[in-house]
Amino acid sequence: MNKINHQGVNLLVYGVLLNVKLHKMKRTQIILLLSPNEVRMIQMLDPLGTFSTYFDLTQISDIQQNEQSKLKIINIQGEYIKLYFESPFQLITIKEGLEYLIKEGNRIQKQLDSYNQIWSSALKLITKADIDMDNKLNFKEFQFLIGELQIEIPERKLIQIFEKNHKNNQLDQATLYQLLMDITRRHELTELYQKYSSKQEGMFEDPLQAMLMTDSDLKQFFKVEQGQNDYQPKRKLYNFYDFQNLVFSEENSLFQPTDVDLSQPITKYLINSSHNTYLETNQLTGESSCYAYQDAFKMGFKCVELDCWDSDDGEPKVTHGHTLVNDIKFKDVISTVRDFAFYKDNNPAILSLEMHCCLKQQKRIAELLQSILGEMLFVVKDFKQEKFSTLQQLQRKVLVKYKADDSFLQEKLQTQSSSLFFTHSQDDMLIRFEEDDDQDHQVNIKQFSQTLDEHQKKICRELLEITSLYAVSLKLDKKPELVWIVSSVSEDKIQDVIKKSHGKFQEYVDNYFVRVYPLGLRFDSSNYDPFPSWTAGAQMVALNIQTKDLFMLQNYGMFLNSSYILKSNQDVRMNIYVRIISATNLVWEEAKRRQEEIVDPYIKIRVAGNKDDVNKSDKWRTEVVQDNGYHPIFNYQCVIQLKHAQQDVIYVQAYSYSMLGDSLLGQYCLSPLNLRTGYRIVPLLNSQFKTLANSYVLVHIKIEY
Repeated sequence: MNKINHQGVNLLVYGVLLNVKLHKMKRTQIILLLSPNEVRMIQMLDPLGTFSTYFDLTQISDIQQNEQSKLKIINIQGEYIKLYFESPFQLITIKEGLEYLIKEGNRIQKQLDSYNQIWSSALKLITKADIDMDNKLNFKEFQFLIGELQIEIPERKLIQIFEKNHKNNQLDQATLYQLLMDITRRHELTELYQKYSSKQEGMFEDPLQAMLMTDSDLKQFFKVEQGQNDYQPKRKLYNFYDFQNLVFSEENSLFQPTDVDLSQPITKYLINSSHNTYLETNQLTGESSCYAYQDAFKMGFKCVELDCWDSDDGEPKVTHGHTLVNDIKFKDVISTVRDFAFYKDNNPAILSLEMHCCLKQQKRIAELLQSILGEMLFVVKDFKQEKFSTLQQLQRKVLVKYKADDSFLQEKLQTQSSSLFFTHSQDDMLIRFEEDDDQDHQVNIKQFSQTLDEHQKKICRELLEITSLYAVSLKLDKKPELVWIVSSVSEDKIQDVIKKSHGKFQEYVDNYFVRVYPLGLRFDSSNYDPFPSWTAGAQMVALNIQTKDLFMLQNYGMFLNSSYILKSNQDVRMNIYVRIISATNLVWEEAKRRQEEIVDPYIKIRVAGNKDDVNKSDKWRTEVVQDNGYHPIFNYQCVIQLKHAQQDVIYVQAYSYSMLGDSLLGQYCLSPLNLRTGYRIVPLLNSQFKTLANSYVLVHIKIEY
């Protein structure tokens, strides 16, 4: 760690007074200091001593710097803290100190979780509950801890537990540890543990404490139950809590990554694609920012959209035109592309330019793309190439999508053909011709001609030279002369195109790109069902990334393994035998609600994708477990029969039941091709698709092909 990091850490260890704005609260002065009892937590104190709260370093998802005087710290729930600084030096000092402490906090978290997840979580909650900071809990503090854990224990019973174990009306950490181990033991694993434990030591009232698993026992468990022949234990002996910790660890996740074939032309893949990527919320009044592009790349999106407009200072901007959405500089977006496009993997990024700029500012865009991206920018060298470049050839490359120009492409192809290339806006009009009567047809041709005239005036040679995807109209009646093309079709027209093509669409998208985008009438930035377009083979099905709805969850699952998914015409049939055994740490997303109400959880499992596989999945759900979010037992079984598993995703959702409407507690989604068999955990995500700490569903999976 360098000197400035030392200074930042020291300031946070001893306390620093800053102007702070907490989520949904007024700006005020707060002392920030590293918790003396829990190095994964920053304590925030009112200088007058009337207010104290914490933020968890391991739950921070992003630190955003606005100008030279403000930091915005965002947690996985989307809640934020804004810090205001007196100078750029103070900002940098505190920021680098925070970044170091976050790194250390996550390292310690990983170590503690590997030792004991329950105690790892409890230590943070004890710190929050321990108001007088003496490392002991009185009854009220103990009651707060149990509430945060979402364990429903009647107050009379809680008093009995406290009276039996307290010393001087306090519970020390050793006593709390033993109490929590007893309360949170995963009894559903007892039989499995006993089955594979071959060693016994000492005499205990609890037979589980006398039984031990050897390293050979554990290898046998992973071989027989989990189908893993290569598992290597890290020590010689394991007690029950060690085994419980292994089962509920991230290494035992339901998801199994698989290798991706990089040898095919990229037209053979489905590509994780976004629409209006710059937006953080809705498309009429929402905010736009470079952080929205960061988030998109961090989530694995590879096709991002840039709506380019003129600005008064000559530097082109990205915004949603003719709305109240704010502007961001084009050059800042491209710098973000350079820094984050390959955050998740090295698969190529695609910049979809929606161009509204004059020629002068289009030339500036071309300059910025070349100067900022440099060698990352992919430029077509052979326009007569018969197949698109392969995924391997395009690793860590950025492709630019821009409107086509007839004369430019004729020149490159050395041809006189003039009927193949029209811009994106004309594309929509051409598709509409098929359904209009003669009078409307004539009107549309006039509109089309006007649009073509405007198009010819505003085309930029400098941009054309660095474009690798030329936007053209979708024509299925003859083979295009160029592979470097893409056709954009709106969500309401794509299904008619597919239906009327009589199989020609599927043949077309084997070698040429089609991009599907949401209707402009979706002012709330809602999403549409992507599966019909994916099933037909459209490569870029663009969704509104800022809206984390069910369709976005399904998109998450589809591309969880890779941002590029190889299309397959070979059906995969699977029978998946699922047992939903139990769950852990199902809590309300809103922190305040955890102290007011215990969840009544249930789990449902669904299939999305090919319509032949979806029909039966609406009935799969467990019974409701009353007043137990910390450790509900379900023992529910179902059989998922899939005929087209390569086109499907399976999603799991945890809800709390209410007569007034059920509330989402957690969710997860993946392709059935990435399922692991045996006893596995489903790592739940919150409403913003961020991982929930130690919140899992325990399942058993068996697959027959």
